[in-house]
Amino acid sequence: MYKRKEVADHTWLFPLIAAICANIAIFLPTANFSSGGTTWDWWMWAFASLGVIGYPPLNVFVFEMDFFIPSIITTSVVMFNAVFLIVLSVSSRKKKLKTKKFVLKAVISAVLLMGIMVYYAFSMGIAFRDGVTIEGTPFPPGIPFWIVFTPSFGLILPFISAILLFVGVGLFRRNSNQQLYRASPKTDVTTRYISPKTDDTPRYYIPNSDVATKYVPASTPIGVRNFCPECGHKNPRADMNFCTKCGFKL
Repeated sequence: MYKRKEVADHTWLFPLIAAICANIAIFLPTANFSSGGTTWDWWMWAFASLGVIGYPPLNVFVFEMDFFIPSIITTSVVMFNAVFLIVLSVSSRKKKLKTKKFVLKAVISAVLLMGIMVYYAFSMGIAFRDGVTIEGTPFPPGIPFWIVFTPSFGLILPFISAILLFVGVGLFRRNSNQQLYRASPKTDVTTRYISPKTDDTPRYYIPNSDVATKYVPASTPIGVRNFCPECGHKNPRADMNFCTKCGFKL
């Protein structure tokens, strides 16, 4: 369980770069075709551009429902994630985000990006297999979209964004574990302390003690003090061999 409340330094860069990649993906083709002087590019927001050497390019929006609905859903989810990741990056940079929230939000965003692009790829394949008419030109059913077309950066970049988020979460968890290890209360068990209110007698600090004072004179034998040096629990008898709370050998 994480107790550290600040996001590690530089971890905020991962959601920021992931957001930039997601934004760029919207403006790049998700698939392209090129053969014999003919090029055909396809964007995730149901926009297609057909080019033939010697003719002006043909730019069209495909409003057939099999293409239009998956395209709008995909574009909306990618745009939402891009904005969400920018907010996550800013919150992380200002250290206003707890560890669990950062990890949870980053993982949810990564899963959404990967899931929506898989949905888009399958939807395009199914729509083309059923047949489509673009600007009066019919394309017969059965065309395998992802064999005719090659995946482009508009499809690949959201997956890169998701990978960056998982890497950021992994590095952040590793940094958090190191911080917790260095801040472990076990390191304070034998801390020597000089009380400013009474005398100059060296004392040991007993963490998590259930007595009024946590400072026990160091001159008192460890067996007589009754306190476990591992967890600070006060045992019922001084001659016990094991702590009754954590089982540490006294």
